[in-house]
Amino acid sequence: MQDNIFKTPKGELYYTIKDNSVTVTSYSGDDEVLEIPETIEDAKVRTIDKKAFMNTRSLRRVVLPDNIKKLSDWCFSYCKMLTEVEIPKRTLAMGRSPFLGDSKLVKIMPRSRKDYPDKKFISMNDKEKEDTARLLACAINLKEADFLLNIKEAGRDEWFKGFDHKIISFIEEDDEEGHTELILCGEEDIDCTLESFIRNKRKEKVRLAFLRLLYNTGIEEKTENQLKDYLRDHSVGCDSDESWQVLKEEFGHEKKYYELYVEIGCLNDENFYDTLNDLGDKHPEMKAVFICWNEQNKPAETDFFDQFEL
Repeated sequence: MQDNIFKTPKGELYYTIKDNSVTVTSYSGDDEVLEIPETIEDAKVRTIDKKAFMNTRSLRRVVLPDNIKKLSDWCFSYCKMLTEVEIPKRTLAMGRSPFLGDSKLVKIMPRSRKDYPDKKFISMNDKEKEDTARLLACAINLKEADFLLNIKEAGRDEWFKGFDHKIISFIEEDDEEGHTELILCGEEDIDCTLESFIRNKRKEKVRLAFLRLLYNTGIEEKTENQLKDYLRDHSVGCDSDESWQVLKEEFGHEKKYYELYVEIGCLNDENFYDTLNDLGDKHPEMKAVFICWNEQNKPAETDFFDQFEL
């Protein structure tokens, strides 16, 4: 049976209807922002089918309807330009890795349903909503963390605690753990050297630490201190410097990142000049912040004649 077609501004949604419920089966087109309708032919949109939007290159933002009940396996996987998903704040059935490979996805924004008001979520301020959306987008890539994809619970105190428990467990995990599994997968295009594996794993830990410290709603002091310690212990001059490498290579253009780097003490008197030399002529705005910090933290110069004052 041929799927039906629903026209979007720049494309087409393909769908089937069974028992008065719509399943979106696939998509073709060039929409950058796509609002999937609540109903089609008076039937409620309930399911996004397996691989329905897989490899859609144009999508940047997707708005899912209040009626949605299931996101099937890999339904939005490898949408390379997708940055934001708006999703109803309700219990959803999640298939395997619905957002696999969405490297630019930074926000999954829970939205309270009009017919199911969540007073706790509505009372959130803008920062709390932003933090929840950022951490939820991160949670989709955490291993064995399906419990964090409970959209209805996202943003509650227990959800933040669960998120922090997961990332601290990862931070504390031995850097070599998982290397053997990678070798056994047998992929020829993967760099399987232990040295490379450890460095990449430390970088992932650094990214998580940066993210949680920047979007810090609900974070406990102990967790905050552990993450700060990890970043400081991997800055310039330490046995390994992944905090600095991630900042320089990935976030050197984002002020909030390099200001945090300075604020928590990753930049210090001992490593200032080495850090500046390694930066070279890259990221002039970050360099200016570092130089300003150095000027402000220089010891006050004592006038030669002050030593003779009584």
